[in-house]
Amino acid sequence: MAAIIQVAAGVIFVFILLSIVVTEVNNLIARATKLRAKNLRNNINQIIEDPVIQAKVYTHPLIQLVKADPIAPSRRISPEEAAKVARSAVTSVDWIDPKTFVDVVLNTIKAESDQQLFGSLLNVIDGMPAGPERRGLRAMVNRVVATGQGMKELRNALPYVQDRRYRSDLSDIINQIDEEVSQLGVEPSANVGLMAGIRQIESQNLRNSLATVMYSADSMDVARQNLETWFSNSMSRASDNYRARMKGLSVVVALVFALALNIDTLNIAQTLWEDPAQRAQLSSELNYSVQSGELQTQVDSALPAADDEYRANQAAPANELEDAVGTGVAIANQLQNLEDLRLPIGWTLQNVGGDPQLLNDPNNLWNYFPDNNPNGWLGLLAGKILGIVATVIAAAQGAPFWFGIVNRVLRR
Repeated sequence: MAAIIQVAAGVIFVFILLSIVVTEVNNLIARATKLRAKNLRNNINQIIEDPVIQAKVYTHPLIQLVKADPIAPSRRISPEEAAKVARSAVTSVDWIDPKTFVDVVLNTIKAESDQQLFGSLLNVIDGMPAGPERRGLRAMVNRVVATGQGMKELRNALPYVQDRRYRSDLSDIINQIDEEVSQLGVEPSANVGLMAGIRQIESQNLRNSLATVMYSADSMDVARQNLETWFSNSMSRASDNYRARMKGLSVVVALVFALALNIDTLNIAQTLWEDPAQRAQLSSELNYSVQSGELQTQVDSALPAADDEYRANQAAPANELEDAVGTGVAIANQLQNLEDLRLPIGWTLQNVGGDPQLLNDPNNLWNYFPDNNPNGWLGLLAGKILGIVATVIAAAQGAPFWFGIVNRVLRR
């Protein structure tokens, strides 16, 4: 049983080192192609289908997902211009804080409708003589705009405005707002600016989605919470999609390295089983790497970015270059560690003549040509395919998976 455990531990050691290489290569590819940022933009495209809102959100100073000049929330742009902006090259932003996203989206949706609903009201108030009365009315309107609440208090305050002219003008505007609000089909005390903004959205799907999300919100705080939950759920799905893509990439990268380096699980296991000395040596190296914490450090440093929630990664180009160089060095070190294990890894190409022993060597490419090895090439090829497939599947599971298993094996 001890021999079986040593063989299993040795093979898992190879899986861990190869998995680290695969993860490092994946992260290098993801950074070079801005895969996470593109995945983020694609997901937001799905939840915000309106190109105008997309462009304003993407270019907002708090978001800056694309390389384009900011567009003011109240500025009117054509759908064609907005679509062009939204398709601009992505930056290195690969995560957006849900609270920030909510604030930007609400501001974008409300900006124009707030101006339409309350702009005239604010103009009249700003034209009043300076003093407590003007400040009080201004504060009430600002509260309505910011929180969606306070229309009743504002209406009740109008009879106390001293100047009859201003009182009449304000009353007329409030009546117009009430009429517009009634056309929205919402209560006068609800988030009228937000609901009006939602009604103006061109995309029917987005308009219906936001109306559903905001339907039960009787204040701006509740609206923010609803929208934040909506966005967070969407980001969870985006993260799952990203993990699936990275898993597929892991399979491809693992296949490339397994074939290029001839990392054959079956051949490695057979070699360890037949060579007690090498088996014991590899087991000793594995124990040292685990006990010293060296292997844990290597596994932790190569954790895939998809294992965490979206994170901001706005490194400067110089830092990105440093990261790429550092990743390249880490990959080279892990490949050297694999080579240092002195296992049957790598290919040879040597004419072995008719020696039956040498014709069974699975590492010699010469033996896989039918003319060179008519009686044995098919069996070698079948075994090689099984061994490579086993390696690819194992490496795609990730280093943390195998590190957890080897920890349990060593405790026995």
